[in-house]
Amino acid sequence: MPDLDDIDKITENLYIGAYWPQLNFKKIKREKIKAIVNLMEENLYDPQPDFEYLFAGFPDNTYPPHETLDLIFNFIEEKIQENKRVLVHCAMGISRSGGICTGYLLKLHPNWTWKDAVNHIEQVHEIMPALEIKKSILDYLELIEGYERK
Repeated sequence: MPDLDDIDKITENLYIGAYWPQLNFKKIKREKIKAIVNLMEENLYDPQPDFEYLFAGFPDNTYPPHETLDLIFNFIEEKIQENKRVLVHCAMGISRSGGICTGYLLKLHPNWTWKDAVNHIEQVHEIMPALEIKKSILDYLELIEGYERK
């Protein structure tokens, strides 16, 4: 299980973490993170003025709507294209944030499988996306890319 106080770097501008680091905005500032994606069901903290912020919470173990995935992936892509570091977090930093970061890596690497992306993330941070989240993301990617991912 990941340390709930860790913020781990997946790519140059993509980070993953749990809810608890959100209470320590100094640590987030030290990592030069400029945008935050909160995937928790409830928004338990107020956005800070130093960060661009997207609250796109959904329950764990559910099939997130494709509109929600589109919103999240577009926000992440836009901020990274602006050369901003993005932190994606859920309550524990394992399932929802793990699934979203996996999906983002799949968008970046069309030849990767789900397992390839998970293995890349797990080099720095343990994840275990719920099966419903995985299915929704793979269905979403098939819809926008026109081919099935494994």
